[in-house]
Amino acid sequence: MKIVGVAACTVGIAHTYMAQKAIQDECAARGIECKVEAQGGLGIENELTQEDVDSADLVLESVDVGVENEDRFEQKMAEGKFLKVGTSDVIADPVKIIDQAIEIIKATGGAVDAPKAEAKAEKKAVSAAPQAPTPASKQSIFADPGKTLLNAFNTGVSYFIPIVVIGGVFLAFSLASGTAGANGMEVTNPLMVSLNTIGMAGISMMIPVLAAYISYSMAGKPALAPGFVLGYLVNNAVVTPNGNSVSTGFLGAMIMAVICGYFVRWMKTWKVNNTIQTIMPILIIPILTSLVLGMAYIYILATPLGFVMDWLTGVLGSLQGGSAVVLGLVIGVMTAFDMGGPINKTASTFTMAIMASGIYGPNGMFRVAVAVPPIACGLAALIAKNKFDDADRQMGISALFMGCIGITEGAIPFAVKDLGHTLPGICIGSAVGAALAAFQGIDCYVPHGGFIVALATNNVALFCLDIVIGAVVAAAILIAMKPTLDKQAK
Repeated sequence: MKIVGVAACTVGIAHTYMAQKAIQDECAARGIECKVEAQGGLGIENELTQEDVDSADLVLESVDVGVENEDRFEQKMAEGKFLKVGTSDVIADPVKIIDQAIEIIKATGGAVDAPKAEAKAEKKAVSAAPQAPTPASKQSIFADPGKTLLNAFNTGVSYFIPIVVIGGVFLAFSLASGTAGANGMEVTNPLMVSLNTIGMAGISMMIPVLAAYISYSMAGKPALAPGFVLGYLVNNAVVTPNGNSVSTGFLGAMIMAVICGYFVRWMKTWKVNNTIQTIMPILIIPILTSLVLGMAYIYILATPLGFVMDWLTGVLGSLQGGSAVVLGLVIGVMTAFDMGGPINKTASTFTMAIMASGIYGPNGMFRVAVAVPPIACGLAALIAKNKFDDADRQMGISALFMGCIGITEGAIPFAVKDLGHTLPGICIGSAVGAALAAFQGIDCYVPHGGFIVALATNNVALFCLDIVIGAVVAAAILIAMKPTLDKQAK
């Protein structure tokens, strides 16, 4: 028996490689031949060849985003020898997923020469093998919209996060050298002005990249160019028929990207002769999509979307006291709940959308919250030596570093190992940190988090203090809930 697979998460840092390892380890334990491609932050690693795919009994996708070169698997999809799950599904219970894969191989006539995991097979949830999916060309363009949109948004976020990091880090360093003026931080040092220019280049690319890769995830390469064009269009002010100048930012980008994805999917179903077919993806689809949707945005959608953005900006800009604290609590819990997953990225996208409209408070809350989970896990592992082993302490050192530079994923190894005792503490700690930032009116002017961007906030001391307080609260809860090592062994 042979299983090949792909692992890919939103950020491409942690979940991707943990899912890859979980599949490989479980298959190795059962004597199943296995090869898993990782589509992570470094690109495609351990790449599957077409020969690998053709010789496999099943293709297993453990992904939260769109898969590059998925056309390799079309034949396996058509034969029903295909299983798609999320990275968290495999990480949480690889036994169940591989058992499910074996059931599909049996149902599709494959040779099953490996036993199920004896220790855990009894508690496996038995599920009927899914029906063979139809080839992509015959699927409805609106097939499975929920999963399509979730994967599309995750794909867009995964590609634009490096752009955010470039912009955020360079802007943080440049603004740190500036002085407060009537128009915000004013940078005069020539070197720092250059860093500021590079950072702003990154920031200006965020929304076009987001829109382009949402479209790409939904409809492939033909949607990439119009996605970039539409992303640039919504990110810059356009003059509507009533004479108003409107920019809709993140909201416009996500809506137009989805429309673009479905529009290109529809165009790909057109029946044309072979001559026209060769130029469809490089000429007809990009030009016609950009023209039709660009005009539709300017003449139809820009005005109502502009009203929505103005209303949302006004509401959030008026939040004071208790209302702001409630928003901080919600942002904090969302940030920690899945540690860099879709819920975390939803909060991130929301705060950056509001930041693009000149409201920096929600971004300040989020940038405090992102640092809390990994720092808390690192502190707990180093302090409570009777509750964490040597491996945990090694992970703790890495988690501390990742927290300081605003990477929430540093907490994932602790959550995977003991979710029940980890999640409550980090959620509460992040909520406390974000609520404090809301109460104190902390603004963060760059789209990145952790101590590394403290100098790009309106109050460096309180920003850092809020991170520390949130992390200490989370670590205290984590230590209190965590059983000792001897009890864990029992």
